[in-house]
Amino acid sequence: MTRPIVYPWRRMGHRLAVTARFFGHVLRDVLGTLRARLVRWYRRVVEGHNVLVVGVDIFPFFEKMTGVGWYEWNLLAHLPEVDSDLELNLYAHAFAAPDEPSPPPLPVAGPRARFRFHHMPEGFLLPPGATIRALRAILEPLLMFLDGNDVYFAPNFFVPRRHWPAVRRLVATVHDLAFVRLPETVRQETLDNLRRHLPGALFAADALIAVSQATAEDLAELEGVARRRIHIIHEGVDATFLDGTPPAPPAGLPARYLLFVSTLEPRKNIVGVLRGFAAAARAGYPGALVLVGRWGWRTEAARAELAASPVRERIFHLDYVDRAELRAVLAGAEALLFPSLLEGFGLPVVEAMACGVPAIVSRVSSLPEVAGEAGVYVNPSDPQDIARAILVVTGDRGERWRLANLGRARAAQFSWRRAAEATATVFRRVAGLPLRYADAYRV
Repeated sequence: MTRPIVYPWRRMGHRLAVTARFFGHVLRDVLGTLRARLVRWYRRVVEGHNVLVVGVDIFPFFEKMTGVGWYEWNLLAHLPEVDSDLELNLYAHAFAAPDEPSPPPLPVAGPRARFRFHHMPEGFLLPPGATIRALRAILEPLLMFLDGNDVYFAPNFFVPRRHWPAVRRLVATVHDLAFVRLPETVRQETLDNLRRHLPGALFAADALIAVSQATAEDLAELEGVARRRIHIIHEGVDATFLDGTPPAPPAGLPARYLLFVSTLEPRKNIVGVLRGFAAAARAGYPGALVLVGRWGWRTEAARAELAASPVRERIFHLDYVDRAELRAVLAGAEALLFPSLLEGFGLPVVEAMACGVPAIVSRVSSLPEVAGEAGVYVNPSDPQDIARAILVVTGDRGERWRLANLGRARAAQFSWRRAAEATATVFRRVAGLPLRYADAYRV
């Protein structure tokens, strides 16, 4: 069979067309940015609207999402509905090479949320690597500057270096100061990065959001931040976790189990979790322990404890699970085991309570603030105390029922909509626009 002849000039013509089309889309983006600035000016000056434009770092969506990612996801999903004059510019990489992945799903879309993304096509005429580097270094910052954001929102406190052209006024969220309180629990690279960037971010921020009173107190005490600059805004709970219909537990899980949910790292007290479970098993608890979360950093002690555990065959590790599966795993647990050494908020505790699952937590940092009277409190450094709580919760059906009811009632008080209202109000205060809600929210 004779292969069709592909003439070089045709191949070159195709590559030229592909390249021209790509730059045509980029040019349209530039013109669209200028048009948006003009439309915004008209709405403000001629129509009298208090338009608020917020740029947002969405890099957390481009990896396996944990607490910070879900915090940002839920806020962005609710911000447009609580402020009709709010417009969002979402920032990650604006330009991607052919072999780089497409962007993940985003929590907000439509005319009031803009995400700029240009995927370089196959057959591009110019060298892809050099072209992408040039576009990211020159055109991407220019487009961010032309967006004219009133406020830039850093959901994990620091601003990526390439995003500074988008910053006019800065609002940053600080989740915790574990690296100051417990530096031994943070990997060295992260510790150095935090020590390098946090002071500058705290200085540059026009307002700071703390996700708990505990974090606000740490900011004031450890970093000397004036309390008037700190807005305490609790997190919420995904409405699907409040649905009263329990999902079927995933196949392969034991009939009875305790659950731990989070990245497996020293701050989460994995060694304490394992030793407390082993002590409860020796005292008669017949169930298993299910760990949900990826291995993090400085895990040598935890891995050794897991390998040497006398009840190793009753410990299961599920790594990362998606949100739907997490709810099912939560709903099937007898209790959440969460004796952390420090928490900025503790979202798994609220999600467990929403599912009617008692939460065994430490009496430290934000956890009493979040769990309230629905929590079962332990000394995180005492495995016997953890075991005692396990036996009480799992061995007394009446107590478990009481805690489940208290937990559901407590979790129902946490609202992402109210968190979004308060966050939008912080943006407005920083931008000098009229306020619509309170600029703080605590359960």
